[in-house]
Amino acid sequence: MITGVIRYQGGTLVVELPCGAYELAEHLGSIGIRSPASEILAHGTQQVEVKLAAGEPIGALILANLRDSDTLSGVNLACQEVNRICPFGYEEFLDMLEPDPQAGFNRYAFYKPYETLPPSTAGGMKFILEESRRYHSTMENYRTVCEAEAAEDDRNIREVNRMLESGEDEWER
Repeated sequence: MITGVIRYQGGTLVVELPCGAYELAEHLGSIGIRSPASEILAHGTQQVEVKLAAGEPIGALILANLRDSDTLSGVNLACQEVNRICPFGYEEFLDMLEPDPQAGFNRYAFYKPYETLPPSTAGGMKFILEESRRYHSTMENYRTVCEAEAAEDDRNIREVNRMLESGEDEWER
């Protein structure tokens, strides 16, 4: 999703985000960085040079929302959360965040009626995390509706089967 190149005191680290929090700390330690990732700015500092690049559109979207105050752990957490809520791809999530008015089809438009949370007004990685929560909530609401409809269909099928087995004619009711 995002590749980070981090330089510190002559050492260079190439790390793929997302990764585990302990794994990130271990990677940073491999080039002598003892500070937690939550204290290292994603844009770098005078002591720690950080370059982040995206290999796919979802990573580019995350980086486009990067603020000066965001940290490496914040970027990593945002990447982890997006991966968690989008196990089958990022298309709908991207369409929710940045609908393309020229595209013939917005994949997220189908799920919009199931939204219950308002769009985020935050910035930076907080925006990504809040929008992840909105997307996840919308998809969970859609899943709940589908399960309820499937249960209703099952009840109707069982009722029809019961009537057929009993010889009962629905017109006689």
